Amino acid sequence: MEAIILQHVSMFNQMAGPLFRELALEISERAESGGTLFTGHPDTLAYGTNIGSLRIHPMPAYERSSKSARAFSWFAYTLSAFFQMMSLPKGSIMIIVSNPPTLGPLAWLASILRGHRYFVLVYDLHPDTLVSFGSLSEHGLITRLWRSTNRLVWNRSEGVFTIGRRMAERLSKQFSPEITALARVEVVPPWADTESIRPRTRSENPLAKLFGVEDKTVVLYSGNMGYSHDINSILQAAELLSEHSDICFLLIGEGAKWQEANDFAQSKRLDNLKVLPFQSEERLPYTMSLADISLVALDTGAEGLMIPSKTFFYMAAGSAVIAICHGESELSDIIAEAQCGVSLSPGDPERLAQAITALAGDKNRLKSMQENSRKYCLAHHARSSCAKGFVDKMSSALKKEN
Repeated sequence: MEAIILQHVSMFNQMAGPLFRELALEISERAESGGTLFTGHPDTLAYGTNIGSLRIHPMPAYERSSKSARAFSWFAYTLSAFFQMMSLPKGSIMIIVSNPPTLGPLAWLASILRGHRYFVLVYDLHPDTLVSFGSLSEHGLITRLWRSTNRLVWNRSEGVFTIGRRMAERLSKQFSPEITALARVEVVPPWADTESIRPRTRSENPLAKLFGVEDKTVVLYSGNMGYSHDINSILQAAELLSEHSDICFLLIGEGAKWQEANDFAQSKRLDNLKVLPFQSEERLPYTMSLADISLVALDTGAEGLMIPSKTFFYMAAGSAVIAICHGESELSDIIAEAQCGVSLSPGDPERLAQAITALAGDKNRLKSMQENSRKYCLAHHARSSCAKGFVDKMSSALKKEN
């Protein structure tokens, strides 16, 4: 393959899971001297020091167990990232992500002191998310300083990428994308590995027996259970449907609300609710394909600010999707366009329970949504096309600057 990026590419992402790791590999394969991924993600570090032409550099891991632990892990990664950026050859090309938010100022400083050029990939809009949830005031000093810093970082970048159209529109109003090499905020849709994550029958899924769901309609929530996720509605819906022995709620993940979910399951003693810790990446194709119905949950205020990547893993596995989100959002747009599920407002466990029983009781409708889900993911969110689009746009911007 002809190299279209002229230099080695250094990528900084503390939690570089499957999606970003695949992107990093795509970039390194098309770079003249490969790439390096600086990450603390345990599954990525398990690959060792190299994945093909991509070098893996171990960094401090992200800790979700508490706010103080998260802040300390961000600080540790930021400090390590600073020394790594400063030690890169002058004029290096870097890619940074939006978390931790301290990476942006580091890249800006490295571009001044070392002449580095950098791109930014925005997964979550900060401080917008914190303002939306009431953690920060829109007109407070911290918010104003944060927005000013973002504008400084993004204006000096080679370009800003994000993962959704609504997010791009919002970002475009917060700095001057026309002065960057990309000239606009580019959208690169999240993707899934549609080859490894695919529909599987229960008989070919070893986790079905292990989790005791061989003959159940499985309602799956998988991933981070953070402050922006309406986990409470899911738990209450499970309690409302406790008499439906044919329906099982399976919650798998970690985060600020995981303990709350686990405590709820223990105290209520519900036979239809299983709360499990984060599973290894090797199990991901099997946990995803357990789902008949999958749940994506955003609390009110998160719409337009993030798109849960788990959505596309669900779709790749051929699951119907129930999106718990307020009003119009990128998430509800996708569900409607794909005709693969329904969207509900947060904080309404009764309606969620009704939607689940309606789908579980109409096998033809459920099957149609499941087939639509897989078909849409193959057409719009396959890894090969989405990752290639990112690399092509980045490469064009670099050529333009040269």
